[in-house]
Amino acid sequence: MPPLLLLALSAIALSVAAGSERNRQAAAFSACLMLAAAYGAVEQIHTPPGSSLRVAETLSSRQEMVGTVAGDPEGDEENGALQFLFKLEAVHFAEGWRPADSVIRVRMKSPANRAAYGDRWRLQGRYRSYETTYSGTEGTLYTAGSDSVRVQRAPFSLKGLCYKLRRRAAPALQAGVQAFPEHTRLLQALLLGYRNGLPADFYQTFSRTGTLHIFAISGLHVGVMAAILIAGLKMVGVSKPHWGLFLIPLLFFYVLSTGMKPSAFRAFTMAAVYFAAPLVRRRPDSVSAISLSAIILLLMNPLQLGDPGFLLSFTVVSGIVMVHLYVARRLSGFNRPGWAVPLAQISGPRPVMAAGRAVAMLALTSVAAWLFSAPLTAAFFHTVSPAALLGNLAIIPLTFMIVLTGCLSLLAAPVLFSATVVFNHANRVFITLLLAVIKSLGDLPGACRFVCSPSVVTMALWYGGLVLIFVAPRRWGRAGALFFLLAGVMWFAAPLPDVKGVQIAKESDAAIWIRTESSEEQILVTNGDAYGIARASRRLQKEGINRIPTLAVRGAEMDADALYGLCKTFSVQRVWMLPAFRNDAAANRLAESGAQILFSAHPRWSAGDGVITVDLN
Repeated sequence: MPPLLLLALSAIALSVAAGSERNRQAAAFSACLMLAAAYGAVEQIHTPPGSSLRVAETLSSRQEMVGTVAGDPEGDEENGALQFLFKLEAVHFAEGWRPADSVIRVRMKSPANRAAYGDRWRLQGRYRSYETTYSGTEGTLYTAGSDSVRVQRAPFSLKGLCYKLRRRAAPALQAGVQAFPEHTRLLQALLLGYRNGLPADFYQTFSRTGTLHIFAISGLHVGVMAAILIAGLKMVGVSKPHWGLFLIPLLFFYVLSTGMKPSAFRAFTMAAVYFAAPLVRRRPDSVSAISLSAIILLLMNPLQLGDPGFLLSFTVVSGIVMVHLYVARRLSGFNRPGWAVPLAQISGPRPVMAAGRAVAMLALTSVAAWLFSAPLTAAFFHTVSPAALLGNLAIIPLTFMIVLTGCLSLLAAPVLFSATVVFNHANRVFITLLLAVIKSLGDLPGACRFVCSPSVVTMALWYGGLVLIFVAPRRWGRAGALFFLLAGVMWFAAPLPDVKGVQIAKESDAAIWIRTESSEEQILVTNGDAYGIARASRRLQKEGINRIPTLAVRGAEMDADALYGLCKTFSVQRVWMLPAFRNDAAANRLAESGAQILFSAHPRWSAGDGVITVDLN
C-alpha cells in the first residue's frame, strides 16, 4: 500500500479519535499502526545513492562539478574560508558530464568572490563522501577560490533577501562588544543560527552537558519572537483572535532568515497551527497543534518519520505537554477531558506563589524533556547526560534572556544605536553566566555517559509506561510505573559481556581497540589522524565505553586537536607516543588534557599470562 495513502488513513483515524468520545482509543491505536506501516513502506522505497559522486571519488583525486548554492554561505575570517551547502547538477568525467542530484557541503579557501544563495558555480577540488548521509548532505568538497568560477548570479528570491538581511543584522550584535569575540559568536549562533564560527570546544562542552539543543533555532527562539510580536500587537490594539494574521507571516520570515532549519520549521508549523485556530473560529490547544503539524510535515516529506530531529522534537514536546497538564489537573483538581487545561488557571493570585510555581514548572519541564528524550538520544547518539536535568534549570532562563535581549538589540539598531550597545553589554553578562554554568556542569563526574542503544522492547516499555502514567486513567498508573521501572532495569542494569583472554576490535585501518580480562588493560591504538579518531570514537560510544586507560599513538604524524578531544571525552589516563615527540608541541597539547605522556617505540602491557607489545613505528 502506498505510504501517502497510509498516512492519509492515519490522519482520518486521528480526526475520528479527536472528534468522538466513542472508540477513541481504538482509532488512536489504528493511527499508530498505520503510521508504523507507512514508515515501513517508505523504508522499502528504493532510492539510488549518489553513484556519480562515489564513482568520481574512486576514479580521480580531484573532481569537477556544477551546481547551485543551496544555503547561506558562512565565512571563517580566521582561516579565510567559506562554507555553504551546494545542490549538484552535474559531475564531470573523462567522457563528459553526468547528471547528479545530491546536496554536498563545500569548504572554499580564499574565495575570490562572495558566494550568495542561488548563485550557480563551477567548482574543482577534492571530494570526500560520508559513511552515511549527514544532515541531508552526502560529503564535502574542499576547493580554493582559484579553482572556483561563478557561472551565474542568483536571481531575486525571498529566501535570498532574508539571508541578506541576516548578514546585515549580524554586525549589530557586535556593537560595543567587539573585544569579546567568544560572546558575540555565541550570541550570533543562538539568535541567527551562525554556528560554524563557534570553537570546537564549545560543542564538546555543551554536548557533554546535554544542552547543545539551545543552538538549534527551535521552539524557544520562535516562542521568544512570538512573545515580542504579541507585545507589539497588544500595544497597537490588535485583538487576540487576529494575532495569527500578523504572527504567522512574521514568524515565517524569521525562520526563513535563520536558514529554514528543520527544527525551526517544525517549531513554526506548530505555532502557525496554534495561532491559526482562532482565524477559523476554533479554540487553540496544544495537542491539536502538535498532531496537525506532524501530519503536515509528514505529508511534505514522509522520510522525516525516521529522522532523529523529527522524532526527538515531537516526542519531547508531546511529553512536556503531557506532564505539565497532568500536574495541572492534579494541582487544580480539574478533571477535564483531553489535555487542553490552561496553565494560567493554576498560577494563583499571589506573585510569590506564582513565581514558586513557575520555578516548579521549569523543573518539571526539565525532568519531562529528559525522560522523553533519553532513550531516543541513546538510540541515535549513544549518550545520556544526567547533568542536563540540573543544567536546564539555569540554561533555559538564561537562554530566554539572551534571545530576548538579542531581539531587542536588533530591533533598536535601526532606531537608536546607543540602545543596541546597552543591550549587547547586558547580553555579555548573561552569556558569561551561561558559560560559567555550562563549564561547571561539564566538570562534574558523570555529566555525560556513553551507553548502548536500548532495545525495541525496552523503548516500548519505557514510553508505554510514561503514557500510562500521565495520560491513562489513574487505575493504569501502577502498571505504567511497573513498565517504566522494568525498562530502566533492562536498560541500565544489563551486565557488560565478559571478556575471555584478549579481544581485538579493528575500526578502519587506523584504530584498534584491545580489551583484556583486566579492566585496567584496555588500549586504543590509533594512527593519530582525525578521520581514524572520529571513527574510533563513534565505535567506542556505541559500545558504551566511557574510559580509555591507555592510548597508543603510532606513526610520525598526528592531529593534536583531535587527540586532545579524544583524551577529554574518554578520560584517557596515559598516552604512549614515539620518543621523537618528546619536545613537540603536540605532546604539550595532550598533556593539557590531564593524561600522563609516555614515550617508547615499543610499549608493553601485561595481559593475564601474556604480554601485549605495540610497535608505534
